[in-house]
Amino acid sequence: MKHLLFFFFFVGIHSWAQAVDLHVWQFSIDEEQARPLVAQFEKKYPHIKIHMQQLSWDFGNDKIITSLISGNAPDVFEIGSTWGPHFSQSGVLKEITEETQPYRDHYLMWEPVTVQSKIYGFPWLVGTRFLFYNKTLFQKAGLDPNHPPKTWAELVTAAQKIKALAPDTYGYGIAVAEEFAPWQTFIPYLWNSGGDVLSKDWKTIALNSQAARQTLAFYQTLKPTALLNRQEQIDQLFAAGKVGMMLSGAWNFKSIQKTNSKLEYAVSTVPVPQLSQSSTSFGGGEMLVILNKTKYPKEAFEFVRFLTSYDVELLLSRTQRNVLPSLKTALKDPFFRQDSKMKGFAEQMLTAKAPPAHVGWIKMEKVLSSLIDRVMLQNESIPQALEATSLELSHILNQVQSKGTISDQSLTVWILALLFVLVGGLWFLRDRKKPLGEASTWILVLPWVGLFFVFSLYPLLYSLVISFSEYNVLTSHFSFTGFLNYFLILKDPEFLKAVGHTLFFAAGTVPFTLVISLGLAALIHQGVPWKSLFQAGFFLPVVTSIIVIATLFTFFYSENGFLNFILTTLGLPKPNPAWLINHHWALVSIMAMAVWSSSGYYLILFLAALQSVPSSLYEASRLDGANGFQQFFKITLPQLKPMILFVVVINTINSLQVFPEIFTMTKGGPARSTTTIVYYLYEKGFSEFQMGSASAVAYLLAILMCIFAYVQMKVLREKS
Repeated sequence: MKHLLFFFFFVGIHSWAQAVDLHVWQFSIDEEQARPLVAQFEKKYPHIKIHMQQLSWDFGNDKIITSLISGNAPDVFEIGSTWGPHFSQSGVLKEITEETQPYRDHYLMWEPVTVQSKIYGFPWLVGTRFLFYNKTLFQKAGLDPNHPPKTWAELVTAAQKIKALAPDTYGYGIAVAEEFAPWQTFIPYLWNSGGDVLSKDWKTIALNSQAARQTLAFYQTLKPTALLNRQEQIDQLFAAGKVGMMLSGAWNFKSIQKTNSKLEYAVSTVPVPQLSQSSTSFGGGEMLVILNKTKYPKEAFEFVRFLTSYDVELLLSRTQRNVLPSLKTALKDPFFRQDSKMKGFAEQMLTAKAPPAHVGWIKMEKVLSSLIDRVMLQNESIPQALEATSLELSHILNQVQSKGTISDQSLTVWILALLFVLVGGLWFLRDRKKPLGEASTWILVLPWVGLFFVFSLYPLLYSLVISFSEYNVLTSHFSFTGFLNYFLILKDPEFLKAVGHTLFFAAGTVPFTLVISLGLAALIHQGVPWKSLFQAGFFLPVVTSIIVIATLFTFFYSENGFLNFILTTLGLPKPNPAWLINHHWALVSIMAMAVWSSSGYYLILFLAALQSVPSSLYEASRLDGANGFQQFFKITLPQLKPMILFVVVINTINSLQVFPEIFTMTKGGPARSTTTIVYYLYEKGFSEFQMGSASAVAYLLAILMCIFAYVQMKVLREKS
């Protein structure tokens, strides 16, 4: 009996030692669908326990980067194909070149995770852009609904005929004023005309070419018949039957079925300049990668192979209907021949190609989208726009990415040592004649001091050091560069534009907010009917999330939004393109929303200040014959000067830090006409991963705010 117990004890210990916990983060499978797949894998590999978490596309990338920085990254995670070059060259991913050798010829889209013939990920699910066309509008326009346009000339002709049907009907949809869709829908036409962004060896920019000029001229030909808007708006209006054709993705299959199931539409390949050419489109997808520091590389690869198997990929394609399997044989499954739309999707995927897997592409794609905005929204000449864009792309191409030589752990040790020396120096230099106080006092203060050091002073010193270095956010290593970050930022024309936009935003919102909030406070203070109701109503936007307000105003300002509806009803002109797409009106529109949403806060401050003005001053002035107008300017305003100073300074600081409105409503577009300092900082840090430059921008902004606060306080105090 004793020997049997020992046997089971050692078997249990051995089983426990062999147990494997794999943490997997992915975007593509919801929990309901993931559960049976995980159970199927765990049944085959009982010693492996899968902990799967679904991420959102909005913030998933930020979460992955944060986990890598903190050292809590999952064993396996999914990345988008455009993220592939940066992650693959960062050193945080495991190289799986040998493991993938038997599968290389059987899967699509290896390019995003390939660096110098080394493989750092496995293609999983893929997608592309293809032509959607409305068969009903084709019939009404006298076009054959069974023969979509195959050439550029046919596309232009079809768009013109559809546009002629009604003023609110558009022949084609062109994506503008956002980061990704404009270049993703433009580059297939560029490739089909024989052009490209980079040379074949990726050493020079090839964009300023005859092919690019021809493609942009083709876009200009489409402009009179086209809807210029964000991809989401184009998709919605196509589903509503207002857009005849568009280049978009398979996510529309579900959304059209949900919003307008009766819409008769079909899909086709991207039109080409000449009928004899084959159609190429932009291809992307989801990549499964393995953490370089995982404890279980073999088990991680087994799970990757499970997710990329024929059955799983085909299952996901069938159920989701917005992605395709990366496995070529799965694309030939009968499922893709039975459904005409999925068949067209799969046919375009077979000729799609990925953009260059260059580490700087994540910056280049925004520059390419701005090129479309320049030509289509700002009416900049094609040669001028191509030349300026090529210069920007060349600057990105020539940037050298530093690997970093110092770890952030070393930096932490140095900062802690510096703080120790600083505290020790203050202790040594203290006035020894003054008592330090009771021990109980220090005990009570110590928690706050500790929190201040850990969460305020340490991050402040850390970011200050980072601003003088080039920091690799994925590897947490850096190398000192001196004042180079500050020099490059101050030299960057985009930063100077961002400063101009920020100052314009502050200059346009602070005075209006001041006048409106003060005027409303004075009216409420006079005792208008339903005073409490007005007070609560004006304050409501202040307690509402700015993201919610910005989202609502995005629809308010849209092409078919409430504002345009009012203008049309009154017979007044409306901007074309719409407010947030128009580079003349986009920033002004956001400013108007900011004034509306923030006035309630300053109203409460002014109301409190008005109630503190002595009533005896008003009584004495009335005896002297002063009217209400004179009382306001001679008594009220002088008494409110301290509060006016406070409101102006605080409102200016808030305006200089404007970010959530820009992030939610325009993403800095169109053509970067709404890029502010903080949004520029966000792009540098969390999109381009240049934390050193982002930190430098933060300190430049801090200096700018201090200058404004000092000048305003000095001027207003002197006047008072």
